[in-house]
Amino acid sequence: MRRIWLVGRRSAGRRPGGDQLQMDEVAELLRGSWDVQQGPPQPQPGDTVAFFNIQRWPDWGELFERCDGVRRLIVPLYHPLGRYHREGRQGLSRAAAAVVRDPLRFAALRWGKGDLRDGAARLLGAADRVLLAHPREAELLREAFDVSFRDTAILPAAVPAELPATEVTPPFAGDFLLCSGRIEPLKNPLGVLQAARELDLPLAFAGVLPGFRHTGYVRRFLTELGDAVLLGELPPAELRALMARARVHVLASWTELMGRVSLEAALAGCAVVAPQAGFLPDWIGEVEGLWLVPPGDAVALREAIDSAWQAGRPGPELAGRVRDRLTWGAVEATVLEAFAP
Repeated sequence: MRRIWLVGRRSAGRRPGGDQLQMDEVAELLRGSWDVQQGPPQPQPGDTVAFFNIQRWPDWGELFERCDGVRRLIVPLYHPLGRYHREGRQGLSRAAAAVVRDPLRFAALRWGKGDLRDGAARLLGAADRVLLAHPREAELLREAFDVSFRDTAILPAAVPAELPATEVTPPFAGDFLLCSGRIEPLKNPLGVLQAARELDLPLAFAGVLPGFRHTGYVRRFLTELGDAVLLGELPPAELRALMARARVHVLASWTELMGRVSLEAALAGCAVVAPQAGFLPDWIGEVEGLWLVPPGDAVALREAIDSAWQAGRPGPELAGRVRDRLTWGAVEATVLEAFAP
């Protein structure tokens, strides 16, 4: 059986990120057709190695170069950082961003590495195939890194159609807003909190507090939390069960092009408020229950939340489109084709 190694942040000895779930679920889909290995690769001739998240390539260390001679794939999971870098950063990071205007150079300083753009372009150009979440991702990568690819294929971002049934105690007796994700500036939970307070709507957050780099932001968030509820990080099944009890799910991220939690909330029957900049409308089209918001636009965010709340939980069409187009069963053939030699 063909062997494939999947390499992400955990594999490279760093703290796992949100891309880890996608990597784990891709691994499950590939098993049966591939001998799937996760961890620092030790490839033999004929193996394939797939690296996830081009913006975290310093995590990989020298793993990519050490796999020279075998088939190498990259799943970029690329999120443009330009607007967030200019407008969304907080505290000392924002002050530094005013001086270091290039978001990739800013990231290079944070990582203690050289030029992130040159490194990412070199790896993308050397990969045997780049697996894109959407055809438009190729345009974003070319614009950011000035790179050409040997070969590309489409690997849609997807989520499980079903999770094990579980019970959760809702944070409010009646309807409520739900916001899922890390409590950090990139996700803009403070913007959601402020919008909900202006609308006088009950709000719950499901997400982990970040590390010391965002201490100032977290302190401000907790100071303004008020009657909103912080539930912390929830296991996937519990989060999906909580989504089934919420009226509206809000993701106000500056950068996310798909937003896994938006897909899961739609499957659970929520109305969904999501960033306008992403690929979600390209995959499922205009549909009742989906509101799109320009990143960083506080007025538009408040108006979208208000409209979604007034409309209530939508009919089955939104969940049906996500189920038919962006769950792993729906995209299985496309995934297997993307990885095939």
